Amino acid sequence: MPRRRPSASPILLVVLSLCAIPLIQEAGTAERGRDRSAPAAGDRALTADDLKGLSFRSIGPANMGGRVAALAYVPGSRTSFYAGFGTGGVFKTENLGVTFKPVFDDQPNLSIGAIAVADAPETWPGWAEEEKADLARRSGDGAGAGGEAGGGAGAGGGAGAPAGGPEKSRAERGKGKIVWVGTGEGNGRNSSSWGNGVYRSTDAGGTWTHVGLAETRDIPRLAVDPRNPDVCYVAALGRLWGPNPERGVYRTSDGGATWKQVLKVDANTGASDVAVDPQRPDTVYAAMYARRRTPWSFSGYGDSGGIFRSDDGGQTWKKKTQGLPPRTGRIGLAVFPKNPGILYAVVESDFGGSGRTPFDNYSISGGLFRSDDRGDTWTRTSPISFRPFYFSRLAVDPENDQRVYLPGWDLAISDDGGRTFRRSGSPKVHVDFHAIVVNPLDPDQIIVGNDGGVYVSHDRAGSWDYLNNVAAGQFYRVTVDGSDPYRVAGGLQDNGSWMGPSETLFQSEAFDPADDPRADGILNDDWRPIFFGDGFTVQFDPTDPNLAYATSQGGNLARIRLDTNIITMIAPSPREGEERLRFNWNAPFFVSPHDPGVLYMAGNRVFKLTERGDRYFAVSPDLSKNEPIRTATVGSDAETYGTVVSLAESPLVKGMIWAGTDDGRVQVTRNDGQSWTDVTPKEAGGLYVSRIAPSRHAADTAYVTVDGHRSDVDRTIVLLTDDAGRTWKSIAGDLPPNEPAEVILEAFLNRQTLYMGTESGLYVTVDRGQHWVRLNGKSLPAAPVDDLVIHPRERDLVVATHGRSLYILDDVTPIARLSQEVRNRPLAVFPPLPARPRLFASRGYGGGAGVFRAPNPPMGAAITYWLRDGNPDGVKIAVADPAGTEIRELSSSGRPGLNRAVWDLQADVKHRIPTVDAEHMGQTQFVPEGEYKITITLPAAAPGARPEKAETTVKVLRAPNAP
Repeated sequence: MPRRRPSASPILLVVLSLCAIPLIQEAGTAERGRDRSAPAAGDRALTADDLKGLSFRSIGPANMGGRVAALAYVPGSRTSFYAGFGTGGVFKTENLGVTFKPVFDDQPNLSIGAIAVADAPETWPGWAEEEKADLARRSGDGAGAGGEAGGGAGAGGGAGAPAGGPEKSRAERGKGKIVWVGTGEGNGRNSSSWGNGVYRSTDAGGTWTHVGLAETRDIPRLAVDPRNPDVCYVAALGRLWGPNPERGVYRTSDGGATWKQVLKVDANTGASDVAVDPQRPDTVYAAMYARRRTPWSFSGYGDSGGIFRSDDGGQTWKKKTQGLPPRTGRIGLAVFPKNPGILYAVVESDFGGSGRTPFDNYSISGGLFRSDDRGDTWTRTSPISFRPFYFSRLAVDPENDQRVYLPGWDLAISDDGGRTFRRSGSPKVHVDFHAIVVNPLDPDQIIVGNDGGVYVSHDRAGSWDYLNNVAAGQFYRVTVDGSDPYRVAGGLQDNGSWMGPSETLFQSEAFDPADDPRADGILNDDWRPIFFGDGFTVQFDPTDPNLAYATSQGGNLARIRLDTNIITMIAPSPREGEERLRFNWNAPFFVSPHDPGVLYMAGNRVFKLTERGDRYFAVSPDLSKNEPIRTATVGSDAETYGTVVSLAESPLVKGMIWAGTDDGRVQVTRNDGQSWTDVTPKEAGGLYVSRIAPSRHAADTAYVTVDGHRSDVDRTIVLLTDDAGRTWKSIAGDLPPNEPAEVILEAFLNRQTLYMGTESGLYVTVDRGQHWVRLNGKSLPAAPVDDLVIHPRERDLVVATHGRSLYILDDVTPIARLSQEVRNRPLAVFPPLPARPRLFASRGYGGGAGVFRAPNPPMGAAITYWLRDGNPDGVKIAVADPAGTEIRELSSSGRPGLNRAVWDLQADVKHRIPTVDAEHMGQTQFVPEGEYKITITLPAAAPGARPEKAETTVKVLRAPNAP
């Protein structure tokens, strides 16, 4: 929301916020409500719908993209394609990326592994049902073909014609009509999410139907029969962290109504790829792959995998081995469409050894293979094999079988059938490629997806245009500072750490009177990178706005001068000959809330860094189980194990520090590390302790979330202690039982209200975990929520998603005031935070449609109110000045639950005396500073009844243009 506090330095504001915790406790005492297991008869329960009147703001950023797992052209198009993000959903463009539209956000799972798009031919069986439904709609209530969509009238054209337009043929309406999506990316990172099966759209991505295979977990590829879009093959890779029998290749011939597992090896071997011969579609190729992650290792080789072919539509299969290594890992396939007898395969193998270093780009037995006889025999053309578990994709030019593209760290290109490669196919492009499509209509046009987003080339990979207008960043952590507007910073998967504003004092040119110019408040240009690598925790120094700290993978920690760009590495390190320290991929770190010169970070031990990192001291022994057989893994630190992964200090007691490990231990010290007590709850059970959150209200209270998915345990585990860990109880309440919890956060106002992020979204409880409701609403997609923070001054909830960048829910204090007594009232209004008028500078105009733009919060006083039952006529809001004169009347929503209206701090036009600046310079005429009375009136529910009224006041601060 607009800045609602008197002008003060960011330093002072943060220091005051850190010192105000006892006052916050006192203010929250009256709001704790009744702590009971269930509402009494007649009590109004809280539902997820009650919170949909509050809207999240996406603030981006979009200039670092996010991991793209799948790309698919609409057949016959040069401008329309779909992009699927590993944890961010599906986006569609119809103008070659100038703009993208999220088309999958209504679904409960946004981990995408595969997309396939097909035309619906004139003989498609679905036409009859669609046209029958369309005819019924036309003859019904007069909505006509241009009315409410149904039976395929979504994006891309469905049955029927536009109102007043000519009837389109089936051939026209069928272009790109059928879209298949396989959820669960198959790239197998330690941070990868998972899917819940297959979805299908018959209206070009307008609406979706879940069509099964929920237990397949990861689907890295789909293949559709070109003769019939109802026939689809699914490469089911299966669970990353454990066995499951739902692996292999599946086939449907009825649009997903039924499925048959047509190729199965065992519970550990799934399919990494599937491809159909475009000229003889009964010929199907599949690549089988056995992989497994544990928290401390990754393996992906065996003799159960390999390349298989079916010549009868998947009914029978033969493994093709001639010329291929006997032990294989991940395999990617490509069929040359002009002559489908030519195939390429990039094959991972450890036969004879897996390489000379952990990241050797040349394989002893694997690499690129070519077949000229439909896979019967293979010839190795190149030993190149880029980090196979993460890449193993390839593409061949649709017009030239000698032109081969091999994605990896970069994009390698061959013009001689794979015998030689050059790595220069991706100048000025982000690294780590996972998806590539070459346009069959124009082989010069190539689209790639990598860890940085989507890029398009129009000159055969000579140069690239970065389509940086999709906020799909994979944030691990987020933090805020005390600036006004406050700054937001965090670290991302493979994209370093970035810093940007929660709002700006700029607006864009509005060409339509209905446009809100402040809706274009935050641009990519407002964000700046501050540290490198895979970004994780960022912290601001609370007394120096130009000093920040940031971490990257494996325990790198830096002190950063934002004004001079001086970066100093300050992470603890052993000297030569000393015992190695183990730092997790996501090593925890924080600035002490009691002393800004003191920092804490942890590997297998906890370290206290003093003098802002110039000195460090170990303040714990090894807090892990220290199992040598599980701590010897080499590589990228992604499998480093036996480490502290959650670390926090009580905001109430200096030196009371909690530590949780990846092997399921929870320990606490009350004396700054002089001694530690093991307080591990039995529910942790050796699982990853994803977060410990000490209470803001009671020193012996702490909350713990446990994420067991790395041990193939999906159970939702959320725990509470009120006695410093001596006893624990579950507060998972009525949460979905199989949604691993990532983070928990206690409200400032009272300890009854908790926020929790999971692998699939955001939840809130107002009764300390007895009853939880989903808080995503309509504006926060179901991406993993990895971190949460409440701004101590603005009380905004800032959400770090691992797949859709950052979101802000402005001023969440009304949620924390939803006691049972308040929920039982027909009408309640909550005291707004002080409101400051804002004037905005012009950002200019003419930037085009391809620019990422995020909205500022509405300027003014946010008036939040509760309606127990709702009213279709809405409510009236009256604003009276300090003298009691009513100066403004507003109308607002009457929906049940929480509602929010914004008064723009102006009087009605009839009360204003125009000034020269208001008339000629567009300067807003704000009301004078002072305390204003807000009265909300809810119309009577029945004739003869009295209307309900509720009152509060808002403090309006001095306007920037006040005399």
